[in-house]
Amino acid sequence: KFLKNRLGVNLVYYHEINDKAPVNVGLPSTTGFTTTTTNAARVDRYGIEAIITATPVASKNFNWNISKTFGYLIGNPVKEIIDGQTELLLAGGSFGTRFARAFQIKGKDWGMLRGGGIKRNADGLMVVNPSTGQYVRDANKEWGSVIPKVTGGVLNTFSFKNVDLTVLVDYQFGGKFFSLSEQWGHFSGLYEATASLNDNGKNIRDALADGGGVHVVGVSSVDEKTPVDVYLDATTYWRQFYFNQIAEPFVHDLTFVKLREISLGYRLPVSKIGFLKKTFQGASFSVIGRNLWLIYSETKNFDPSEISAIYGENGQFPGSRSIGVNLKLTF
Repeated sequence: KFLKNRLGVNLVYYHEINDKAPVNVGLPSTTGFTTTTTNAARVDRYGIEAIITATPVASKNFNWNISKTFGYLIGNPVKEIIDGQTELLLAGGSFGTRFARAFQIKGKDWGMLRGGGIKRNADGLMVVNPSTGQYVRDANKEWGSVIPKVTGGVLNTFSFKNVDLTVLVDYQFGGKFFSLSEQWGHFSGLYEATASLNDNGKNIRDALADGGGVHVVGVSSVDEKTPVDVYLDATTYWRQFYFNQIAEPFVHDLTFVKLREISLGYRLPVSKIGFLKKTFQGASFSVIGRNLWLIYSETKNFDPSEISAIYGENGQFPGSRSIGVNLKLTF
């Protein structure tokens, strides 16, 4: 604490060792079971957590307090698995198994998201099949861990006489997820992108002869050097990701900033109200709103704060806001 307790800092470095963590391993079909759970893996987790408190304004009638939490995950490596294995599929992390899956991989961060990506050459250019105009699949593309690197929030509390206002904003940065709903939505032509304009100013659903189609630029899969510059009809373009099991366009960050809660309350001056002071020591009334505003997210189609870090997104329900009232009486 500093400045007469108006500024406070609490900083912690942690290193957790989760030894003999449970993992699912396959069994021979002759056993009558497909998997069994055993305690074998070791997963480390280390990072920094901080809490900062401050009182920018403190007066007779008005006070402003701030509480800031911050967490940074430095690393979350898988140290050991079982019986010399180097990787295991996480339970519940299959995402239908066709497109992207979450793994424990020895030597890498826990929950590595891996699946079908778009192949690129040494210069980072996308590789295209010159015969079809479709992307070539990279079967083992890794996008990173499903666990966010940074998490935290900011709580502001304002008090003016008998009125209290609290505002909570929370956030996280990093972490990856795959959206199966988004892939199906593009396959079915339900998303705006499937009816957008191309660089000719034409709707991509228009016929190629009329200037429509999706502009595909890359290098030939024959030598990964020869330029490819073609237009592909919209249906073929968007459906290639399903038929070729390419998840990459539908992998996003779990990053978000959200106005999580606002509360406005009033403390009744019971000591000055005759019929109340005989019964109550205190009384307050407040209006509370939760999940009010998704201020920022990397993806515009889903709320990352509601997505499971393991399961990813598959048919997420629309986000919901809630507004309620609270009456507190102290006897």
